[in-house]
Amino acid sequence: MKLLLMLFLATLISSQVSESQTYPSPILAPGQSEISGGMGISWIDGTPYYMIGVIPSLSFGKLGIGLDLTLRLNSADGTIRRVDWAGGAYRKIIRYLSWGQKHDPIFAKAGQLDGTTIGHGFIMYDYTNSPSYDNRTIGAELDMDFSKFGFEAMYGDFHTPGVTGGRVYVRPLKFTEIGDLQVIGGLELGATYLTDQDENSNVGLVIGKSFVPPAPYVPEDRGTLSEYGLDLGMPILRTAHFSSDIYYDFAQIYHHGHGSGIGINGNFSGLGILDISATVERQFIGRHFIPEYFDHFYELERYNPQNIPGYISKAEILDSTSASEGWFGHLTLSLMSKLRLVGTFRSINNDPEGGLLHLQAEIPELLPHFALTAGYDRYGILSFSDIFTLNDQSLFYAFFGYKPYPFMTIGLNYFWTYYLVDGNYVVQRRMEPSVMVNFSF
Repeated sequence: MKLLLMLFLATLISSQVSESQTYPSPILAPGQSEISGGMGISWIDGTPYYMIGVIPSLSFGKLGIGLDLTLRLNSADGTIRRVDWAGGAYRKIIRYLSWGQKHDPIFAKAGQLDGTTIGHGFIMYDYTNSPSYDNRTIGAELDMDFSKFGFEAMYGDFHTPGVTGGRVYVRPLKFTEIGDLQVIGGLELGATYLTDQDENSNVGLVIGKSFVPPAPYVPEDRGTLSEYGLDLGMPILRTAHFSSDIYYDFAQIYHHGHGSGIGINGNFSGLGILDISATVERQFIGRHFIPEYFDHFYELERYNPQNIPGYISKAEILDSTSASEGWFGHLTLSLMSKLRLVGTFRSINNDPEGGLLHLQAEIPELLPHFALTAGYDRYGILSFSDIFTLNDQSLFYAFFGYKPYPFMTIGLNYFWTYYLVDGNYVVQRRMEPSVMVNFSF
């Protein structure tokens, strides 16, 4: 019930951060393309910039192309905002190149990774390689399903060493005569390995924690961090409009701890009118272990040598994590092409870092002439009042638009995101009123 309440509140006041976090993500039908272009003003931490651009989302059968061709000009002297093009212009221009959709026999994507999940998500769930609007990154995903076996693979950053790995799986009964049975024939065994090749991925306890000068601030480097796991999945129901699976996951963070989870998911398809997907998972967490370790905030939580003294990296949090249990839940609701709501919440008993929340809403045409696309991610939730408190543990995006004509949108974008300053991620607030012309075909 609390999850449904959160989703309702998100619809009213917030929403989306996945292909989100940086861009509006309207619901497009398969094979549909859209080109949006226009002008406006971009206020970035109080500094105004004139903005003009074109953001195409093109589809050619299974091939998808998303670009960002936006210029921001300083209102004082008319110069181009250099940060938009620093570190390789291609990383700002290419939003994505894709083939197919997730869970298709072949799925491939290059560009900004948003909401990347491997397997059931016990090791990697909702990972993004670009938590910063200004400092975007090019990564890749590749999934191939050959019916009897397959794999999922991801590479986080082509520019510097980062998160990489994947999962291989086999459906052993597909090699036998009972493999064609609709339920038991889908029994699936999987193995996952993910590693972060960033040199700071496994920086541990800080020596001399008083942080009172001249106390030394010396990180303990333990090499790169890796995690591996095994999983088992079994279909329990298959009908024309409903499917359900149960699954079990085990994971071990190398040189740290282990955990496991058992869950059930269900998918209801109401003839393209109403679609519902839900997952409930009970988690059993050992010492020195965090489920969904590679999540939406991972790139922000990794240790950085420029961080201020006293900063605790995610790898260091592992050292103090005690054995516990928790719940993980996910709900997606879609109403034709008019409404899409997504909610995810993780709660761990006695977790000093609190819960993890993801909310997302897309309402492109539910109300005549109005559109809303928004999203919100938050970790470190210790109480209900923390849920909608924006701070350095939050990501937030919202777009509200009015359509005086079907091809025109007058709207406002708001971003609570991050940018890099001397190696540190610092909160950045962006507000962008604009007039956009949209063409769908």
